[in-house]
Amino acid sequence: MNKFERSLLMVLTEEMVLQLRSRIAEIEELHPRESALGIATFQERLWRIEELLNKVRNDSDHSS
Repeated sequence: MNKFERSLLMVLTEEMVLQLRSRIAEIEELHPRESALGIATFQERLWRIEELLNKVRNDSDHSS
């Protein structure tokens, strides 16, 4: 992966993280008790994406 591709991937991933966080907040406000499974699902997705983003960042730092 070249520098441009890595930068693009990181920007897109950061946007996805923001969107998922926003969606979690919306779900919590609308139906806090009934939506526990939905919140857990979104949080799991968010954590996985953040893990991947951190791996890309670390790889980027080591290859610079």
